[in-house]
Amino acid sequence: MIVICLFPLIASGQALKGSYFSEYSLLRNKLNPAFAPRSSYLGFAGLDNIGLGLTGNVGMSNFLFPSGDGTLKTFLHPDVSSSAFLDNMPANPHLDVDMDTDLFNLGFFTGKNSFWTVGLGLKADAEMNLPKELFSFLKNGAATDPQEYHIKDLSIIQNAYVEASLGYSHNFSDLVKGLSVGARVKFLAAIDRADVRINNLDLTMGSEQWNVKADATASLMAKGVDLYINDDKTFGYDMNMAQLGLAGMGAAFDLGAEYRLYINRFFDSIRFSAAVTDLGFLNFSAPAVQQFTTSGEVNYTGLEGISLGSDMNFEETFNEITDQFMEFLDLEEVESGKITSRIRPQLFVGVEAPFLWNRMSLGLLYSAKFGYTSTRNELTLALNMRPGKWFNLGVNYSMLNAAKSIGWILELIPRGGISFFLGSDYTFLEVNPMFIPVNELNFNMRFGFNITMGNKYDEKAIARQTRRELRRAAMYD
Repeated sequence: MIVICLFPLIASGQALKGSYFSEYSLLRNKLNPAFAPRSSYLGFAGLDNIGLGLTGNVGMSNFLFPSGDGTLKTFLHPDVSSSAFLDNMPANPHLDVDMDTDLFNLGFFTGKNSFWTVGLGLKADAEMNLPKELFSFLKNGAATDPQEYHIKDLSIIQNAYVEASLGYSHNFSDLVKGLSVGARVKFLAAIDRADVRINNLDLTMGSEQWNVKADATASLMAKGVDLYINDDKTFGYDMNMAQLGLAGMGAAFDLGAEYRLYINRFFDSIRFSAAVTDLGFLNFSAPAVQQFTTSGEVNYTGLEGISLGSDMNFEETFNEITDQFMEFLDLEEVESGKITSRIRPQLFVGVEAPFLWNRMSLGLLYSAKFGYTSTRNELTLALNMRPGKWFNLGVNYSMLNAAKSIGWILELIPRGGISFFLGSDYTFLEVNPMFIPVNELNFNMRFGFNITMGNKYDEKAIARQTRRELRRAAMYD
């Protein structure tokens, strides 16, 4: 289970937002199923869609502080003042991790207006919301007698599942000029889900007694994993390899549309598009579900204070804090049955204005990720350059509350042969000597190779090929 929970840290995103306005991009249909590339394509695991990244509003500079001797001290060190640490912390610290790796990808045409996709992949995500009051407790502890803390809406939620998909896009220009629509159905097989939520934790710390009022729940949905509570209230688990398997099944849908308004001027068209992806659910079977809850008031005596001296060991101190925090929650296992949970849908709304005979374009993309406990909004302004149909280059800037960062994408997409793309939606500009972002942890990098196989229904390509053949024939007459 630990490996599964950490697996989302290795990769991120189903496709780069920078590819949304790259007209010939192979994989942008993952963001909007109405989009169709100009060529059929084939991709395999480990080659066609590889990436890593995460998104949050905190970074290394929020937890490590320079000292007079040139070293860095953690926020728990007594030489770091409470005000210096907490004034530097956002009101609602959060961290999102997303992973999408393709095991198989196929896109092909069955007519000049019909494009199909078949895919198999592994998806995982993690969402952490850690209220600022939690860090006040970690930093200050029992600074006064008594000391009160009110921690609300703390959540750590993680999902992992296999996805098999079938998509279809159709160009309705014969009926409504410029209109394309698309849809994708996804069949989901759940690997695991972990869900920890502290709705409310009121903590009064006194010299003789600590009083805790807690309202919290924890759930684990996984086959072959038995989670239990030790005598000291910490969690332990046993894993039975013979019983490992799928924890449940589910389904999801992607829906999208694009409309091109042709104006035949400097901006030869304006393209409006919208899509919703991952609109679906996972249903976990009762044998795979374990649930824990607490709701009540507990008094503690004899709890030892946490040492924050100059010679403290950060790892040991953090583990000590974590153990005591679990003891405060006083979780107990309760009878459980099957559980149905949604996955995280995303909304995309875009407008694009191509110019210079479609060699360049300006695009504006609004995206929203509907998380388990909150929504992350983002607005991306993109400049896209297409010197040739086989070459795309774009730069973009993202803003609003999810991230503020520069992105870019480079794509080589021949009609037939080997295609390649490389890009990032979030590029950090300041790192430490270990290449860890200093400020907000907004970063991803994605690249891949695919085999392109042309499109025998492409009328323009057929006409160009015919002209070339006629010219060659004329040379020999």
